[in-house]
Amino acid sequence: MSHLITSLDIGSSHIKGAVVAQKDDGKLSVVHTWSTPSTGVRKGVMVDVEEMTAVLRDLALHVQHISKKALHNVFINMNSEHIKARASRGIVAVARADQEIQQDDIDRVIQASRAVKTTQNYTVIHNIIREYFVDDIGDIPDPLGMTGNRLEVSTLIIEAFAPHVNALLKNIERVGMRIGGIIFNPLAASRAVLTKRQKDLGVVLIDFGADTTSFVLYEENKVVYAKSFPVGSGHITKDIAIGLKTSMDIAEKLKVTYGCSLVKEAFRKESIDLSQFDTRVQGEISKRFFTEIIEVRLAEILDLVNNDLKGLGRLSDLPAGVVITGGGSKLTGLSEMVRQKMRLPVQIGLPNLELFSLIDPSHEEMLNNPEFAVALGLALWGGVEEQIPSTSVQTMKHFFKNLIP
Repeated sequence: MSHLITSLDIGSSHIKGAVVAQKDDGKLSVVHTWSTPSTGVRKGVMVDVEEMTAVLRDLALHVQHISKKALHNVFINMNSEHIKARASRGIVAVARADQEIQQDDIDRVIQASRAVKTTQNYTVIHNIIREYFVDDIGDIPDPLGMTGNRLEVSTLIIEAFAPHVNALLKNIERVGMRIGGIIFNPLAASRAVLTKRQKDLGVVLIDFGADTTSFVLYEENKVVYAKSFPVGSGHITKDIAIGLKTSMDIAEKLKVTYGCSLVKEAFRKESIDLSQFDTRVQGEISKRFFTEIIEVRLAEILDLVNNDLKGLGRLSDLPAGVVITGGGSKLTGLSEMVRQKMRLPVQIGLPNLELFSLIDPSHEEMLNNPEFAVALGLALWGGVEEQIPSTSVQTMKHFFKNLIP
């Protein structure tokens, strides 16, 4: 079988993933895919080692039945409020006497950009290259072969809390998987969903997860900023359960069946019969009140994203608008609510399945879903080293090898 890549989107409610084969021509084909309930994870962080180990062990056995090779190149996501992004810059003198920039100069300037003091007990998971400068002239995507005295690079460093990273990686290694790379959640989703044109024009992708909401901002095909918040669509379910004094299971069923983002779309006299979800529960609830519960929480989440974008001064200058993805993006009326709150065009971000060949046509129904954006983005990241200007996959593999004792 061709070179195999396994992606694991480890979420708080589900673990989604795929085994993908990379053919000799570079084309990726989906061999197998899955979605299974997740336990032991909260707000993107592993909180119960035993529960998480049990889930991962079952997944490892599942993948092993496909091919043992698929266990040796696993790409996973990282998503938590403790992940930080900040700009950095590196500068070096060109080494050659004839001033021609060589790969060694590029490697040195990238390393110089990483030499900034990291936050205590944090580790760098991405050093994303935005642009190079040769003698103060910027917007250079690749300076190799150019001539100049001084080479600079502008990067975005993304750091994660080291104990969280190390604990998760050790747990994955413990069940027999080998890490190929770890990708910040919105970066993985954007790889499967966004086009180069959207990134060139200026776009923000928002990934609505169960316990987290994360976003990444692009301009001129460069990553400007990325962040994650510890609140997601699962908090809507909790709000419904509290507001209606019902169980989480019933609250989730109510959200999936009748959930709507905008109160103005709920007729005042409409009601929901609770007995259709649990015969032990009698009575009806106002659909308007039910929708108010949802809208309040969604407004809070969007305010968090809005405030960050306003702080960056980028909210009004995104011609490609907003792309929403993740399980929470399927909530009725969310696109319209985002459009109203952010005053930008909005679309739901489905994975671009044209980047894959599907061995089993039945996979299309599962994968043509915003919930699979991260899982397929991880597979694409693993299949091609230069997804966005960043540290190479080989560098990442070396990092993980040294990180785990």
